[in-house]
Amino acid sequence: MAMRKLDDSWKEIQKKTFTNWFNDRLRGHLKVAKRKIEDLRSDLKDGLLLIDLAEKIAKKPIGRYNKAPSLKPHYIENLGLVLRFFAAEKIKLVNIGPEDIYEGNEKLILGLIWTLIRRYQIKSSGRGMSTKNALLAWVNSVIPEYKVENFNTNWNDGRALCGLDDRLKPGLCPNHFSLDRSRSVDNCRKGMDLAESNFDIPKVFSPEDLANPNVDDLSVMTYISYFCGPGNQLLLEWIRKKIPKQNIQNFSTDWNNGINLGALLDACFPGVCADWNKMDPHSALPNLQNMFKLTKERLGIDCPVSAAEFSNPEVDEIVVATYLSQFRNAKLRASPEEFSVAVPQLPHGSAIVQEPVKFEINVSKDIAGLLNDIEVNAHGPSSDIKVSVLPTKNESVLEATFTPIEAGSYEMFVVYGGEHVTGSPFSLPVADPSKCQILGKPPSVIQVGKSEEVVVKTRGAGLGSLTCSVDENVSHEIEEESNETFKVKLKAGIIGTAEVSIMWAGRAIPQTPFKVNICDASKCTLSGESLLSGKGRVGEPVKFQLDTTGAGNSTPDVQPRGPSAVYKPDVTDDGNGMYSISFVPWEVGPHNIDVLWGGAHVPKSPFPMQVEAAPDANTCSVSGKGVRYAVADEEASFTVLSPEKDLLKKKKGLEVTISSLEHKVPVGMTDNNTTSYTATYTAHVPGLYVVSVKFYEKHIPGSPFKLEVVPAADASKCKAYGPALHPNSLHIAGSPLDLFVDTKKAGTGDLEVYIQGPKNTSPKVYKANEDGIYSLKFDVPEPGRYRVNIWWSRVHIPGSPFKIKVHPGPNAANVRAHGPGLAKEFQVGEPGRFIIETKNAGIGTLTIRVHGLKGAFKIEANPISEADPRTLTAHYDPKEPGEYTIAIRWSGTHIPKSPFAVNIKDVEKKKAAEGSMVSFVVPEDVDSSAVKTTSRGIPVMSEEQARKYQHGMMYEQHQQHTRKTSYEQKMVTTSAVSEVKKKKKRKL
Repeated sequence: MAMRKLDDSWKEIQKKTFTNWFNDRLRGHLKVAKRKIEDLRSDLKDGLLLIDLAEKIAKKPIGRYNKAPSLKPHYIENLGLVLRFFAAEKIKLVNIGPEDIYEGNEKLILGLIWTLIRRYQIKSSGRGMSTKNALLAWVNSVIPEYKVENFNTNWNDGRALCGLDDRLKPGLCPNHFSLDRSRSVDNCRKGMDLAESNFDIPKVFSPEDLANPNVDDLSVMTYISYFCGPGNQLLLEWIRKKIPKQNIQNFSTDWNNGINLGALLDACFPGVCADWNKMDPHSALPNLQNMFKLTKERLGIDCPVSAAEFSNPEVDEIVVATYLSQFRNAKLRASPEEFSVAVPQLPHGSAIVQEPVKFEINVSKDIAGLLNDIEVNAHGPSSDIKVSVLPTKNESVLEATFTPIEAGSYEMFVVYGGEHVTGSPFSLPVADPSKCQILGKPPSVIQVGKSEEVVVKTRGAGLGSLTCSVDENVSHEIEEESNETFKVKLKAGIIGTAEVSIMWAGRAIPQTPFKVNICDASKCTLSGESLLSGKGRVGEPVKFQLDTTGAGNSTPDVQPRGPSAVYKPDVTDDGNGMYSISFVPWEVGPHNIDVLWGGAHVPKSPFPMQVEAAPDANTCSVSGKGVRYAVADEEASFTVLSPEKDLLKKKKGLEVTISSLEHKVPVGMTDNNTTSYTATYTAHVPGLYVVSVKFYEKHIPGSPFKLEVVPAADASKCKAYGPALHPNSLHIAGSPLDLFVDTKKAGTGDLEVYIQGPKNTSPKVYKANEDGIYSLKFDVPEPGRYRVNIWWSRVHIPGSPFKIKVHPGPNAANVRAHGPGLAKEFQVGEPGRFIIETKNAGIGTLTIRVHGLKGAFKIEANPISEADPRTLTAHYDPKEPGEYTIAIRWSGTHIPKSPFAVNIKDVEKKKAAEGSMVSFVVPEDVDSSAVKTTSRGIPVMSEEQARKYQHGMMYEQHQQHTRKTSYEQKMVTTSAVSEVKKKKKRKL
């Protein structure tokens, strides 16, 4: 049963149908039943209705039973009685007992009712043929045009039901087959109304139930089985008319021995079974077997059960009725001997896959009306093919056509009435040329005078023969190596072209026909020093020429091979049969160069060649700072040193690339005509780059190199400063000068310093660089004017050249002191006077210190005049007698004769004298009139002078006027000098 139910509505339909059938059988021949059931679960529990049903359908009494049960034991007793009755009737009851019915087990009760319907209404036991199949066969024997396959959807539109009505009583519904399928309920109602009014068939379910796609098989089978009664009655009446003497009464025991079956067959088709009355009534099985065979062969009717089942007195009546009902519409079939087959004659002995095959079937003229009963089948190697049979203009000839779908031998069956006709069966060989296979590729070239073999495999190509067709200038020969392998040998006489076609069963196989060029490789010649010398070198091209004049039409096949390498050479067609060939070996060792023309070696091929190693990349090196350092937008270069010349002409001999993640810098290479090469480049973007230098595709030592491209130099952003350049600095010969140059913002460049001194001197400069700040130190041994030139990448920085004036250093030996004030003795009250001359003593500090009694006197010293500032006059007035020492120093060094001993006499006054000191900075050309001292010899300074002392600086100011020079006095105490030195260190 198909899995089609989508809901449970079928259960209600089945329960309704079985309930109505039960009540219909209780009614019997009465119009209204005396008793009926409403609920199968509760109305059967006392057993009385079930007993009543059993007696009516079995048509025999059940025996004594409790007609007025009131207690459960009474119910169980009645139910047990009726179930034992059914068992005695040889009805097989499964899993049901009195308690099940008493308790109202609906599923088991419905199963019991279906068993009763099968036995007493459908009259089917299920032996030999299932009840469903038996009823289907009966329906199709009555209405074969509907080809009913089930008891649900095939009945929904009502047409088959109306057809059943019309077949049992012709004229009831003659248009049943053309009824509108969409009006299913109306059609079902019409059919059920006709059945009820004409055959007294009750409506055990509604038209809506029959039209419901979910209706169950058992409900429809129950209803349709009602038609078996009137249908079989009509069949019985027809049989009685055909064989009245046989006194047929039923569809069971009257047919067990086969005699009546022979009588009916001979009555319907005289002469087919003329000896039926000679059958032995005691040989039922042989009789039936012969009858079944005869009806199948001559009528095409199969019995649905075996001869043994048919001979059983308890054979199902529906099976026998179904079998016999087919006799009414049967047609006699011709005998196989009345047919003959004309085996087809195939042009090449085999049919071809996917090509139609036709052959003729000859028949007797008097059986032309039975041609539809002939069957022709083609039994192939793995599948069968139906053969179509069509009449021809000649009524005694049929034409059979089929298209084979696979290669091999086909067995052709021409059958009539289950037997082969004359000439059947016969074999038909079928070939499939598409299954043939040429091993490898067909040759495209054949050498003159040489044999070329083509191997053909025919496995799976079926039955056929291999043939070959070729032009006159090529001869051929076919050899069969096995039943599936052939060799086709081709041999050419002169150069040219030819077409070769290889066929199987007269059809070209795959890859054919094919064209071949006929060549003569022996006519080829080669030239080329590198090839003929047999020597080569890694990285150097091997070049040679091939002349194919007069050798036919082909293309050269050149295959250079090393110990492990296989090269792909460059082959250039120069025209007129000339070819230029080259390749670059990269493997050391013996090589062979195969040169083929049309698949054959040219004379002397293969050519041996010994390839030597190329120089090692480790023998190369680079020089020049351009490989690691460059300035943006400035050309840079470096040199590559190698052991070979002309590397730039050799493929991948020398490769130099410069790149970063974002930029690639073009590199120009120059051959220096030695074994060195100059790489020149200009990088425009500062940053880090990689320089790759490869020698025959291998990095040289150190490659890849890291290259730093720095910003270009900008001298205008340099800044020079320091003591040597300070406008208020005083520079003295012999003391080194310091200055600083800040190049941090000036890009990358070279700092150059050149100093021009007096008398063409050029002091040496000491440089130190720390994070872009250069510290410069140089000596100035001679006084005079100096020019300091500072270039940044050959451009003067701002302020350059700088002009520096250097004064002579202090020279105490050139200081002269003289006068009465330095006499060895004089009296208290006498003024002490003396002169100090510093004219040629350079710039220095004049210090006068008195050692003796404290507060005895003070010394004042001042320049004599503006015109002579280097000459000072000193005076003092001694107040206290005593021995004093006057020490005069120039920049800390005693001048000649210093210290001076002075003895001041005054016997009345003596005091202990304290030492006092006066100190002067007397530069060259200083106005000594500006120097004043206190009573203790300490210079008197203005507020500005004091501020300058506090900063520890010595100043110099120059103003040029017409023949006048003014000076500013420089003074510093000994303690101030010390402080100046400390502050200078902190600044540096």
